[in-house]
Amino acid sequence: MLEQLKNFNVNAASIEEMVALRAYGVIVRDQFDAQMVEVPEWLDTQLKNLARQIKAKNADRLAARRKEVQARLENLKTPTEKKTELRKQLQALDKQLAEV
Repeated sequence: MLEQLKNFNVNAASIEEMVALRAYGVIVRDQFDAQMVEVPEWLDTQLKNLARQIKAKNADRLAARRKEVQARLENLKTPTEKKTELRKQLQALDKQLAEV
């Protein structure tokens, strides 16, 4: 697992693997501190990189879920609700065109 941490490849890892790898790395870093051994520079670099990648992948996952929920909500609208929204959009467009 130490080799995986040293040679971390963001393209080949799932978010679950990255979280587990980062947890392992934090434990390893804590043990370096507990043993009063200097923490290798690559370890802190990899931990920061993993934290960034986890955050980015999680943001992508949340954005995809948000889009899915929005689509489901849109599908639940009645024809009257859809028509009302389209009329509002049309009025806004007409107003913008009048100003051009």
